[in-house]
Amino acid sequence: MHKLFLPLKWALTGVAAATLAACGGGSTIEVGVDVAAAAPPSAVAPRETALAVSTGGTVSPEEAARQLMDYGQSQFPAYFSGQAATTTLAPFVYRYFAPTGTYLGVVVEAGTSYPLGGVYVMGGSFGTTPTYVGQLTDFITPLVPAFELTAATDKVQVTQGSSTTLRLDVARLRGFEGAVQLTLQGLPAGVTAPAVTLPAQATSVQVTLTAQPDAPHSLPTTATVRATAGTLVASEPVTVTVRGRPGTLDTSFGGGVVVASVGPSEDYAQAVAVQADGKVVTVGTTATNVGTVVALTRHLRDGTLDTSFGTAGEVVVQVGARGDSARAVAIQPDGRIVIAGWSDDTGIDANFMLLRLLPDGSLDGSFAQGGKLKLPFGTGTDRAHAVAIQDDGRIVAAGTTLSSTSTTGQDFALIRVMPDGTLDASFGQGGKVVTPMQPSSGGDIVYALALPRINGEQRILAVGGEGDFMAARYTASGALDASFGSGGKAVGLFKRNIGSARGVALLPDGRMLLAGGIYNDFAAAQLTASGTLDASFGQGGLMTHAVSATNWDNATAVVRQADGKFVLGGWAYSGNSSSGDFAAIRLLANGSLDTGFGSAGVAIHAGAANGRNDSARGMVLQADERISTVRAILAGELGNGPNDFALMRLWL
Repeated sequence: MHKLFLPLKWALTGVAAATLAACGGGSTIEVGVDVAAAAPPSAVAPRETALAVSTGGTVSPEEAARQLMDYGQSQFPAYFSGQAATTTLAPFVYRYFAPTGTYLGVVVEAGTSYPLGGVYVMGGSFGTTPTYVGQLTDFITPLVPAFELTAATDKVQVTQGSSTTLRLDVARLRGFEGAVQLTLQGLPAGVTAPAVTLPAQATSVQVTLTAQPDAPHSLPTTATVRATAGTLVASEPVTVTVRGRPGTLDTSFGGGVVVASVGPSEDYAQAVAVQADGKVVTVGTTATNVGTVVALTRHLRDGTLDTSFGTAGEVVVQVGARGDSARAVAIQPDGRIVIAGWSDDTGIDANFMLLRLLPDGSLDGSFAQGGKLKLPFGTGTDRAHAVAIQDDGRIVAAGTTLSSTSTTGQDFALIRVMPDGTLDASFGQGGKVVTPMQPSSGGDIVYALALPRINGEQRILAVGGEGDFMAARYTASGALDASFGSGGKAVGLFKRNIGSARGVALLPDGRMLLAGGIYNDFAAAQLTASGTLDASFGQGGLMTHAVSATNWDNATAVVRQADGKFVLGGWAYSGNSSSGDFAAIRLLANGSLDTGFGSAGVAIHAGAANGRNDSARGMVLQADERISTVRAILAGELGNGPNDFALMRLWL
């Protein structure tokens, strides 16, 4: 079936091709005034129409006839070939094609024995009698002037107390030139958008969406842009979200503060991770009559417990006879959950502990011993504080080891296990690495891990300390990386004796930012890829900020936004008390405070009532493709009674 969309608001249907091709017979004659009219057939086969009702625009019968004849001439040269002029001989407009002796004509005058608009062929193989093949309107029908509506974006965020604009584009089709009225319907509460009119012939217009200062933060809401012009109607869905200013609590996340009581006594959240589907996994401990045991929760991305996980969204696992502590969590690409910490069977001898859970919260029987791994380094106390998953699926855990015979005190300690939980013999000594960072009996504790890729190799960066910031970088085999710092180590970055690095963020160019606390203030140090202080950041690579001017505060985690800004999360004691509040600061890439975040770069949020303690221990970024934004989730404890798991989500 042929279909030609003609430029002058007419379209030729495929029936023309089928009908013309089916005609035949006869010899060439010339048209004269006394040609006998052929009787129209009693019924015309069903015709395909190009488009629906016409809303305007007309074309003269003569012009329509020319279009039909042009089409016949271009598509069926076996019948209608050569250069044929258009001639008028009442009541016809026709063309004579000399090479085939064929005529193609259309009746353009009313009041004759021929039907107005009738299409006739004769001559050549069609015979000497004009053959009626249908009405002009059987072959070409008026095209509908129309328009198409699109929005410049299908996701719009409106900040409380401010406005944003959305560009709407109208593609004008088939000669439509009229004005179009546009309205937005189904907007979130507290958002308004006055109707606008797109002037005639214009193709785009801006509509302004305004959120009142008290407009509640909203989940992504599907609104509808409706466009009308007479009987023409078009619509386009747009997702609209009311958001807060950077640093404010996102009250669409469980009302702003999400609390989960895992057990009847004390619960402490220590780390948090986000799955690929946006669900939030939090790990820590809950107190029982045998000591603390591992506790997990999983929340849907908007703050409600995920009842498909464990028991009503919560999991409790006991590993050691005298207590356990979960301190770190990582999510594998297949959704399995890896937890690191320590376990104690005697009350005096903790050992590294790794757990792996299936996505439903049950222990993964394919990992170690029924999903559990307990691993001593020696005869002393060993504790894991960090975990990371390599691209090849091997798992790295790090923390500290202390033996009774050590002359260097607590030392950096790392293990690497295969995906099945067995020690990786290609790493260090049988899967273990111990690194004294200081010659004396210092506190060398790994609190965070990162996996930078250098010269095609995924290496291991361990950061921590106890007294000052320190870091070590290892090759894939577990050897110290001599291209980093001094012999693989960077120690005493602030040259202080109170503080530690608790988190690390990698930069795309190989640099790294360490964050934590120095002298009980938020602190950060940025290193070059070679492990030296980066002079482009802060003061000679260092920065500190007293979140609480008169009391203690510390950063416990750091994340890097896609725009290069850093968010440090942690806690700050309020007033003169020892009760903490969730706290965060945002730094520009050069280490200065981002004054567009919170209050002059600082955000403090008290979740507990009556000045009770709540402190953030971990932080993670959560992307939300529904509104094209990324927010920060802080996790820690909140003590309205016994301490419970607590989550807060901040707008960035």
